[in-house]
This record gives sequence, structure tokens and C-alpha cells, in this order.
Amino acid sequence: MSADEPVKPAKTDGTDWIDKIWDFLTSLKLIVILLLILSALSIAGTVIEQNKPLQEYYRFYQPGTVALFSKLGLFDMYHSWWFVACLSLLALNITACAMDRYRGIMAGMRKRNLILDEPLSKSLQNLETIRYALPLDAVEKKMVELAGKGFSGKPVVTAAEDGGSHYFFEKGKYSRLSFFLTHLSILIIFLGALVGSFFGYKGYVNIFEGETVSQLGTRAGKIQYLNFQVKCNTFHAEFYPSGAPMDYRSDLSIIQNGKEVIRKTIRVNDPLTFEGVTFYQSSYGGLPDQITIDVVNRDGALKGTVTAPFGRKVDIPGVADKVEAADYQEHFHMPDGSEGGRAIGVNIYPAKGGPTGLWLLVDHPEYDKQRGGDYYLRVKDLKLKKYTGLQVNRDPGEILVWLGSILLIAGIMIAFFISHKKLWISLRTDKKGRSELTIGGTANKNRDAFSREMAQMIQSLKEVS
Repeated sequence: MSADEPVKPAKTDGTDWIDKIWDFLTSLKLIVILLLILSALSIAGTVIEQNKPLQEYYRFYQPGTVALFSKLGLFDMYHSWWFVACLSLLALNITACAMDRYRGIMAGMRKRNLILDEPLSKSLQNLETIRYALPLDAVEKKMVELAGKGFSGKPVVTAAEDGGSHYFFEKGKYSRLSFFLTHLSILIIFLGALVGSFFGYKGYVNIFEGETVSQLGTRAGKIQYLNFQVKCNTFHAEFYPSGAPMDYRSDLSIIQNGKEVIRKTIRVNDPLTFEGVTFYQSSYGGLPDQITIDVVNRDGALKGTVTAPFGRKVDIPGVADKVEAADYQEHFHMPDGSEGGRAIGVNIYPAKGGPTGLWLLVDHPEYDKQRGGDYYLRVKDLKLKKYTGLQVNRDPGEILVWLGSILLIAGIMIAFFISHKKLWISLRTDKKGRSELTIGGTANKNRDAFSREMAQMIQSLKEVS
């Protein structure tokens, strides 16, 4: 800086810190950092199961770890204030970037130099001059016809000082708005996700055949009440010879004010939706309704048979003990890790002392014999009460997510495949009396494709005769 150059005074009007904040909000570094943080949190949310009852986490973590994770909101991180804060900051960053680009994009749309002058000519692609032995009106007619194939609408015509004319063609001007469309779509998706997260719910419910429910347990461990009832009329499952499920379906009815308002048989990927609540076929199973147990002496002689309703203590014939069927597993794992099949967890209550718990294997009747004692138990008959397992979702933000997704796809398609193309043509008579045409154009993207398009157009113009 020279001694004669005036020194610019420092900003004292308070705008300096505003500029710094704005530069921070529009910086690429900020969006990269936020995306990395959100990616890491999403991975953590996958590793750490979300919205389970707090007591279940004590099976996997130490009490101190559970307390810390709970305080940090890691068991429900997508509702935590810091996750919402990250999303909000990212939304603010996207909005600020859009506002920062607004002037430049709109200027590019409004800028319309209609005259092919010398400064403009130096900046254009595929600039070329063609001369004809035809009158100007004949060349003009053919030129407008050929150029109009690649550019919609009529050209803007401007008279030149030398008696000629300038022609301006334009196409895809509004494709520049795809930037705003993609940013807006992301904001709409964010909004939809937040609306669904805070005002919707996800949960599960098991319904026995013939029974009706009006509430369910959510993933957050809360009870969600419905303003209608759901009834499982019947449940049916089909299996492959290997035992794997081939198809399972539930015949459901929605009952409101004592009347059936809708009935549908649902399958996997074919749910039932009512008043914004969707019921998906998720699982199935059965619970013991009644168990018949043989009591056998150590020598193999049948001592007696007892029928035990699930969850009720009954006397064991010939002895002073009582038995209670208290648990059931469809796939019991043996101590050695092998598959044991169906198993009934029972409690034996002696006349004196506390109860003893043991497992009876339906497909291995002699399993209890290894326990020792004066007698052992084996399952003679098992009656299961079938139930259907339903995943229940209510997502009021779903329509916003769908809308945002559609807009995002549209914005990306426009951004990649549609460009703002401009074409200038000057038509005049040269010093030798020939018709002279000068053509050039530009595009804001896909310039290689535009160059090929221009080359074809120029070749067609050269063939005019």
C-alpha cells in the first residue's frame, strides 16, 4: 500500500460479526462436519438398539454405562435435543447457502445480452461464420427453422446498425432453479422426519385369534391408545417341507363405535391402514393354552396324567408336589447350543421349600429324566393359542417425506439433464454482397453435449442452399 493511498477504516457498525456468522453458516466446512456427525450418530443408533425398555439394556451394559447412555439420550437419540440441534443447524446451513446463491442464480437467469457483439463473441463456444450466395430473407427463414428445432419459442430479434439483425434463442432458463428445488426438498424431508418422530409412533402388538385390542406398546416403552379396536378374526400360516414359513396372513377387522368399519386380510408387504395408522404383518406365534403332562416313575411306569392350564398350579398325581406351566419357547436352545424345539418352562412346588424351575421338551419327551428324583415329567399334549404379531406405525410426516423425495428426484433430474442454453446468430450482408451468418452459443452445464449439438446445427446451416 502506497503512502498516498487512503487507509480503509475498520468496521465499527457491528456488521463485521454478522458477516463472520454468515460466512460460517454458508461454509462448506460446516456442512461436511455436520454430515460426518450425523453419519456417526446414525451408525451409533444402529449399533445401540433404540427405544427399548430400560431394564433390557442392563442385559448388555453395566449399570454405570446404562445410566450414562440414558442421560446422554443414546437410547432414544433421534428425539434427543442434540440430534435435533444438528438437523436444525444443517437445515439452517442449507437455507443460508440457498440465500447466498440466490442473487447469482437470478442474475444468470435475467442476463440477456441480445446482441452478438465482439466482446460476447470471444466468450462463446463453437463460434463460426458462414457465407451464402442467397438473399438474406431466404437464409433467415432457413436459419430460424434449423435453430428452432433445438430451442423452443421464437427468437428475440434486434436490428443491427449495419442493417443486419441479431437473433437470440434461449432454452432451459428455469433449470437454474434446480439448486433451490433440491435444497427445498431436503428441508421438506427433514421437516417430515421431525413431524413423524415427534407426533407419530411405532410399536408392536400381539393379538390372539378371536380377540380384540385397543392399545399397543411403543418402542419407547409407552402405552399408545387407539380410538378404535383391532380384531384378529383368524390367522393362517403355510410352511415349506423344511419348516420355513411360506406365507402367513391375518384376517383383521377395525371396529369403531361397536361396528366393523373395515376388514382386510394382511400379509407381509400388504398392510392395513386406517385413520393414518398402518398395521403390518410382522410375526406370529403361539402360547400354551392347555398342557397335558404324564408323570412317570423312574422305572418307566406311568404314575398318572395331569392337565395344566397355562399359568395355573395343579396337583401332580401320586405325589405332594404341584406343577405350573409358566413359560414357552418355540425354539429352545440346549445347553450344548443345539436346537431343542418346542419347550415348556414349568415350576414344581414341593410341599416344603421353594419352587424349582425346569424345561420340558415337547419333541424330546425323556429330557426331564436326566434331572433325577423319584419321578420325571413328559409332555403328552400341547394346545397352543395362536396369535398374530403386528407392527403398528403412525407417521403424520410421511406425506412430507414423500413430497420431499419426489421434489429431490425432480431437482436432481433437472440439474443433471437440463441446462440453460443460449444461442446468438448475427445475419448481415458483407462487403461483397453475400449473406453472412455468424453463430455462437453457450450452456451452463453439459457443455460437451452442447458442443455436439452446435456442431450439428452449424453443419446443417452450411448445407443451406
